[in-house]
Amino acid sequence: MAKERVQKILAKAGICSRRKAEELIVEGLVTINGKTAKLGDQAEWGKDAIKVSGKLLLQQETPTYLAFFKPKGVICALSDPQERPTLADYLKKVTHRVYPIGRLDFNSEGIVLLTNDGDFAEKVQRRDDIPRVYAVKVKGHPTEEMMTRLKKGARLGNEVKRLFKPHEVWVKQELANKALVQTVILGSGAFDLKAYFELKGFLVEKITRTSLGHLTLRGLQPGHYRLLKQSQAFALLEQPELGMKVIEDKPRPRAKTVRIAPLAKPIAPKPSPRAKKGPRIVIAPKKRIQPL
Repeated sequence: MAKERVQKILAKAGICSRRKAEELIVEGLVTINGKTAKLGDQAEWGKDAIKVSGKLLLQQETPTYLAFFKPKGVICALSDPQERPTLADYLKKVTHRVYPIGRLDFNSEGIVLLTNDGDFAEKVQRRDDIPRVYAVKVKGHPTEEMMTRLKKGARLGNEVKRLFKPHEVWVKQELANKALVQTVILGSGAFDLKAYFELKGFLVEKITRTSLGHLTLRGLQPGHYRLLKQSQAFALLEQPELGMKVIEDKPRPRAKTVRIAPLAKPIAPKPSPRAKKGPRIVIAPKKRIQPL
């Protein structure tokens, strides 16, 4: 086996993502044959003794891929210093150590992918053609002007503001006094979807990530997961067009049906009242006088 960069080996082993592995190396938590590793160092997995925080890196486990329905009020991580609920609380029956690809806000719910395949996770996070679809429940019924503002984008962030613009938005369903706004995001990077909607004048009640590429929540309940075949997971990278069908197949607004009142029947003119009958006068015909 050829030598590889240490951060790539850690990602393959399912320890963490490649980016996180670089942070572990910088912090001095990774060693190769007893020496502290540095960025750029290479090693041969199975021949060199690679340790992370003093624990020996074992041979690669079977690649595992999960689609998890994260409930609201759960940290999208495997641990939390504040001891709030985490993904690990729902994955106790998973035999392999997996970690989430990306993040989902604490107060949001929806689909999250988990894996121990670091290379796969890194590639997914760097792709900008995998659609992420969110159902945002807002108060009231958005007007055309509000939807136009929502499509224009805005700069978000505290210290460094970045332009955030949804790929597409539309009203999926109108309820009694609320509405579901379907929002499609392309590209990687963190963003605060709730803050964006509020900036545009919406009152947000709930955010659900309904799909990531072609993978959806279908058949899942909050707190449950399903195992994915490797082919299903890799279709995110190899067939991103499958996820784009979510956009292409969106329901188009129906034309409002205008009810036209039936034409009124023509009103027959009322007959004029007859004159009161009086005595009948008969005029006798004039007699013709014969000439003499």
